[in-house]
Amino acid sequence: MESPYILLISLLLISFLFAPSPALAYNIRAIFTFGDSIFDAGNNHFNKNCTAQADFPPYGSSFFRHPTGRFTNGRTVVDFISQFVGIELQKPYLELQSEVTNGSMKEYPSNGINFASAGSGVLRGTNHYLVRKTPSTPITTTLFKSLIP
Repeated sequence: MESPYILLISLLLISFLFAPSPALAYNIRAIFTFGDSIFDAGNNHFNKNCTAQADFPPYGSSFFRHPTGRFTNGRTVVDFISQFVGIELQKPYLELQSEVTNGSMKEYPSNGINFASAGSGVLRGTNHYLVRKTPSTPITTTLFKSLIP
């Protein structure tokens, strides 16, 4: 059985390809991403208690030229979509949280935030015994809601 993610990604890409030009004319300013390793921009890299890490070669070797925490040798699907609509790549939430906490950044960026984390699942118990300390989707949506004034 095919992964539902592959079907979802395929439908998303097809809808971009066949969308009428007025639909693409909307000014997309931000993308907020939830999911697992397919979309993870490096949250697990900043979660040292997590056993699923992508902070060593060959991860990142073909685009960034160094490991970024993404579970790919380059960009994720969300990175490609961001570039397609003309916005900067979203940083991982945990990286931004530490920058805001330590004062090196005053506020969260306006181009969106990546909450995806490898090993994450819709249910809280997903991968509990395989991937430790990975936030589930309900936890990441709670983090997202905490940013809304």
